[in-house]
Amino acid sequence: MYSNVGYREGPQWFTNDTLLTNRRFSARGVNVESSKHQLRGIINALKHATKSLPIEQQLVKFSEIPKTLDETPNPDIIHGTLLFFAERFKDRLNSEKHISRNSQSSELDQTIRKIFFLLENQSNDPIARALTLRCLGCMSVLLIERLDIQHGILQRLDSSVEIEASAAIFAADKLCSKTEKFSALAYEKFVTLLQANNVSLAFKTKLIRVFRHMHRDINLARKTRIICLQLLEQYPDEEFILTILKTLTFLSNRALVDRTDQINLLFKYVQDDPRERVKTSSLAYLIKIAQKDLTFETSHVLILLNIATSAGELNVKTKALRVLTILFQQTRLLGEIVSIDTEQETRIEALHFIQQCEDMIQDKIIEVNVVAVKLMSVIIIESKRIESISNILIGSEWETYFSDLCKKIAKLILSNLIQLVSFNQNERDKYVKMIQEYLKCLFSICQADNDLIKDISKMVINVLQDYIESNDDEIFAQLSKFFMKIAEYKGSLIQELRDDIFSLMKCHELIDMTRSFTMLAKTVLKVRPDNVKQAREFKESFMERINRFGNLQDGRYIQNQWDIYLIGLEAGKSGCCSIMGAIVFNFVNEVDVEAHRFWLRALSNASNAEQMILDNIDKIQSQLDLFDEGVKYYSKCDTELSGLMSLIDNNGIRVFGKWFCQLRARFFSTMKLILAQLNFLSSKTPGLFDPEIVKINESLVFLACMHNFVAHSFLDIDSESLEILESYQICCLVLSYAIQCLLFQREESIDPLLIPLIRLARCNMNDTLSRQVNDMNLRKNKVQYVLRSRCVEILKDIEMIRLERLSKFVLFILSVPINLPPFFFENKKGTYIKWSKVPALGWSQRGSRVSSTTISDREKVVIKLEGILKLAKKSAKKHLNNIQFIIFGSKADMFEFEEFEETLQGNFSFSNLALDYKGGDSDSIGFLNVHTRIVDNKNIVWTIGPDLIISPPPEYQNNNQY
Repeated sequence: MYSNVGYREGPQWFTNDTLLTNRRFSARGVNVESSKHQLRGIINALKHATKSLPIEQQLVKFSEIPKTLDETPNPDIIHGTLLFFAERFKDRLNSEKHISRNSQSSELDQTIRKIFFLLENQSNDPIARALTLRCLGCMSVLLIERLDIQHGILQRLDSSVEIEASAAIFAADKLCSKTEKFSALAYEKFVTLLQANNVSLAFKTKLIRVFRHMHRDINLARKTRIICLQLLEQYPDEEFILTILKTLTFLSNRALVDRTDQINLLFKYVQDDPRERVKTSSLAYLIKIAQKDLTFETSHVLILLNIATSAGELNVKTKALRVLTILFQQTRLLGEIVSIDTEQETRIEALHFIQQCEDMIQDKIIEVNVVAVKLMSVIIIESKRIESISNILIGSEWETYFSDLCKKIAKLILSNLIQLVSFNQNERDKYVKMIQEYLKCLFSICQADNDLIKDISKMVINVLQDYIESNDDEIFAQLSKFFMKIAEYKGSLIQELRDDIFSLMKCHELIDMTRSFTMLAKTVLKVRPDNVKQAREFKESFMERINRFGNLQDGRYIQNQWDIYLIGLEAGKSGCCSIMGAIVFNFVNEVDVEAHRFWLRALSNASNAEQMILDNIDKIQSQLDLFDEGVKYYSKCDTELSGLMSLIDNNGIRVFGKWFCQLRARFFSTMKLILAQLNFLSSKTPGLFDPEIVKINESLVFLACMHNFVAHSFLDIDSESLEILESYQICCLVLSYAIQCLLFQREESIDPLLIPLIRLARCNMNDTLSRQVNDMNLRKNKVQYVLRSRCVEILKDIEMIRLERLSKFVLFILSVPINLPPFFFENKKGTYIKWSKVPALGWSQRGSRVSSTTISDREKVVIKLEGILKLAKKSAKKHLNNIQFIIFGSKADMFEFEEFEETLQGNFSFSNLALDYKGGDSDSIGFLNVHTRIVDNKNIVWTIGPDLIISPPPEYQNNNQY
């Protein structure tokens, strides 16, 4: 969780780097428009080549690009051209198609023959033969079925010329990595050479490395291991031993065979071999196995502990500590060591070693110090897990040790931290990385023991206060980042520390430390004021510090503009829309780019809409026209975003920001309707199936559907934005459910999304589910948790619901400041589906396409939807199960609606429309209606909505054949 990433935000609409780049080129006198024209010319020529020219001529065109870039060394042109190539070849499928076409090309076959001619006809020049072998190695993906060339490469392994033999090993290595058949074919040849007495040890060392590719076949992997073990006994050479150990480790990791034997082999060399390099390398190979293997035993841990505490070599000691850190992350091993079922002698021996490792935290050697801190942090985390596992009984000596371990290690780390911060500037700069590691470990300890969070945070605050005069932004940025993580993990704590952080922000020394000030400002924003009065006071105090930070003069920030802009965005994400509005207001008239002004005005209108509702929450029930003002502000925000998109992307596809504006406008309108109807019904007793209440219920259900639809129309939406939209969806469903209980006096229907909350509402105080409720109550800085917590309270006594309670719940929803979704601040569009020209099931090792379902002549129209599903890199963390299509034809375009609501409603009822449609046969041109749903491995459904794009292959886009 505690990342090394810098403090800047993720991808946004505009970046500071872009603005600086434009200014830089202008300063140099570079004509930006001319650069764009040249770039368009290059890209258009490349596009024409890829669409219309055969593969050989495409390669010729591509080879001319470096010369063109040399003639016009403009960074914009170079960057744009490289982006085109990256886009063209980023998909493995696309690259394989080109390889397939290359392999089928007669010209390519002729080229390979010309290259191989030198080997085939026994050229007298060994350098030429070596170059030929290396060329063939680089072309190995095209030689998978060329047995003649493969045999030719194997023959050259017998060459007495070193340069040629090394090139043959290179080619053989490349071929082994591409095909299992060649590995089996070459194995006996390799063994013969390795066992020959007349072959040099240097040659054998190079050849051994090829064995790492023998993992595809288990029998071959085991035979390879036997040969390598025999060679280990024959040759004591250090480089040769290290090569074999590395090869065997790779084989064990990939083939998943003989892993226990490999672990024992590495431990043997760690313990018995006197050479330091062999020991450290063996430990490094153990690290690779430990990351993927669960076969380590308690005896292995004791050996490593002994080495870590007794080894004289620094590298051996640190490597052993690193292996232990990885192994202890497996709760099983530490659980076995501390368990009462383990022999007492073993438990005490392990405890003695661990206490010695604890003492290493105060070691003067940095490498040992840092690794020891990491090890003890892992032990603390795993000890808490072990204590929570009921079937593990901990030995008394370990129970006593664990009781105060957290506090003891935290004090040691803080003591070292203070010592490092107190160094002078030159010495302190060397320890920045170490301070960062200390803070990561402190954060891990805070997560493991919540009772220590407050004490540790106050101690870090004291460090900031005591050493602020050092004016070291690098160090203080790391300390400030610690508070950002604490705020995300436990926002209620920052509420208590806010005054201390505010006092730090007043210090003139911090004003000069840009990164530290920015992080502390973002941290303070994570905590919301409790009421409107406190919010106003907080805004005044906060903006006073921001204006000092930016040196505000005549309504303009003179310095730190970009950092202040980022703070403004963070304010919107944290629910402090008034602060975001105040910050962007000072930027609107200062930017000189129209697109930037559109974006800043959009942010200003969004903040005005939200703040207007919050400022008038006490009187909004009696002055319902205030909702119309909020709708107008979001309408203006939508208009500004439209203007922005017209300048930077004119394809007309709605971005998430525009969808969000529509959602909030609809939300305000629905809340106005509900309060109006509740005000009217408060003067009378609602009857069964009262039409006013039925109308409210229908509006709420529709609004919930809108939130669900928009939230799941963006496959790459971040989890926080998704939770925010879902929390408002849940509020609508809870209101609807309450109205059903009020209207029908019974549970008529329950949306599946409410079932987890109903379980929480009905759990006992001692139930494990009550922890979730407590967690929601503590996280008051996130709108999604505040709203869900109140929904649970409503569901607890849903049977006793009354109109007055509904009104209060609606006002509560409106009174909670919304965290603007992080996705709102990014230029994101709906999920884009691309159909390939010839969808296929896959590609063979030869590079040719695997044949798909055969189509007979009687079918007139065939839509082939089979194929490989590949996600963009940013969405790759999601794992998809399937894509569901609902397809039917119609004579008219059934989904071309002018009104936003009709478009959404059409998508909600797509299945029904498809089933009910009774279109007659017609020979005229009709419409193919396609609705798509993507289902991921968590069974979450992602829809492709009204802005659906299904892209036909480029070959068909211009000639209307698709």
